[in-house]
Amino acid sequence: MSRHFDRERELQRLIEASLAPALPQVEVVDVELDEPREAVRLFIDQLEGVGFELCAEVTELIRPLCGDRSIEVSSPGMERPLRAPATFEAVIGEDVRLRREGVLRARTARVVSVDPEEGVTMLPVEGDEYVVPFDEIVRCRLVVKDFFAAAEKARGAKKKGLA
Repeated sequence: MSRHFDRERELQRLIEASLAPALPQVEVVDVELDEPREAVRLFIDQLEGVGFELCAEVTELIRPLCGDRSIEVSSPGMERPLRAPATFEAVIGEDVRLRREGVLRARTARVVSVDPEEGVTMLPVEGDEYVVPFDEIVRCRLVVKDFFAAAEKARGAKKKGLA
């Protein structure tokens, strides 16, 4: 497991397993390893929202998994990270900024469809549709243009259990 992405996903699995017994309502949205700064960034969410007390509790629960790295825990915000097929399904028709393995620059494109086996079908501003397999996605975030509409949509998705 030499790839940075693989190390992040493995740490995310460990963190999810560690949090589940104590905080089953908390969703681990994403984990980022900032190796030069020796830091772990953890984005969490729950239906009731994310406050300081929850971030502090999560920090203490995951400290044994993070070694000497500094830990930053926060809400994913409006431009939330996307990883799992269900998170992409919730944003079909929306624009995202996606960076693929082996590609330095992220591209903005619209999510057209999602196939859990094949990946995400994207439509760039200029060009044809293309499919990105999930295992090639290094980073992806929702691009929010209208924050009020996005907030309403996020509340609706949380109530349905999609986000």
